[in-house]
Amino acid sequence: MSPWRRFAQLGTTDRVVATVLTAVALAQVLVFLPIAARPIGALVAVGTTAPIAWRRTHPVVAALVGSAVWLIPTDGYVLVGYVAAVLLFYAVTAHVTDRHLAAATVLIGTIFGIAGSAGQQEGVGEYVGAVLAVLAPAAVGVLVRRQRRQNHRLEELTRHLEQERDRREQAAVADERARIARELHDLVAHAVSVIALQADAAEAALEHDPELAKRPIAVIRGSAVEALTEMRRLLGVLRTDAGDLDREPLPGLAQLQAMVGRARAGGQTVELAVDGTPVVLPPSLDLSAYRIVQEALTNATKHAPGAPVSISLYWLPGALQIEVTDRGPGARGVPSPDAHGLVGMRERVRIHGGNLQAGNADDGGFAIRALLPIEAA
Repeated sequence: MSPWRRFAQLGTTDRVVATVLTAVALAQVLVFLPIAARPIGALVAVGTTAPIAWRRTHPVVAALVGSAVWLIPTDGYVLVGYVAAVLLFYAVTAHVTDRHLAAATVLIGTIFGIAGSAGQQEGVGEYVGAVLAVLAPAAVGVLVRRQRRQNHRLEELTRHLEQERDRREQAAVADERARIARELHDLVAHAVSVIALQADAAEAALEHDPELAKRPIAVIRGSAVEALTEMRRLLGVLRTDAGDLDREPLPGLAQLQAMVGRARAGGQTVELAVDGTPVVLPPSLDLSAYRIVQEALTNATKHAPGAPVSISLYWLPGALQIEVTDRGPGARGVPSPDAHGLVGMRERVRIHGGNLQAGNADDGGFAIRALLPIEAA
């Protein structure tokens, strides 16, 4: 709902309240409990309650008009006058932005209340009631305005934090895509190198024994398909970094035991289980699976130090499922869903058309579950 529409609805409510209170006040002064001659009683009744209809749009004028009628000499009071005073002077401090103007209005209203009670020669209780009818709702209005201002600051802070979180997430995604692109670049370069070497071998074989050229040609065909597949993924990532000259061999699941060994040497209790029959994975998928396990194990070591960690690989028909679970404190000790590590895992799973789940494990701790489809050769 827009602020203007909400304001219009509140204005309608004020008009309804003013109409009801005016009708009650007129019924009192004209029928049930007159306080003066009928014209004067009607003027006091209407002047006390009708300004409520403008208490949000013109709060100062409404409060001054509604309290000025207290100066008219009468033999009694409008019974709903206290209700009207509460609504009018609450609106002054709750909606007037100029604090000095609001304070002056409250002061004038207090003077009108005291003067009206003095004109009727009432007791001390009436003076106290007249003062409280102005000051009490004004104090409540100040508190409400202060709370509203604090809520507005909190909303601004929340919006700023959300924007900052979005910027961090975008930066994390960009960094991870750059890293993935560099790794895919190395895989493509390796495949192209194999093609070049096997092409030389096939050319040499064709000169002496054409039958010997079949095997190099088959390797060329497989490497070309592999290079094209990785090139499509590389173009999908759309991130490169020509300044990275690191050409160390890229890891895969074959190095998983070495990773687990390093974690155990560092004092972490790690269990590795493999279910099903392993198959040869495409290089980029093999690398992504290794990186997912590596990042999940790093998060477990960082956020649940000393807690046992279990790594499970499930070789399914046409897919590889990875589960890394720790027995730490659960969500209280893990990074937020937009943290760099989880962003990186999500990005790796995404480029292979898989699915990633991260959250509290059923038996406590935190679990990472990644499902990676294995494309048919």
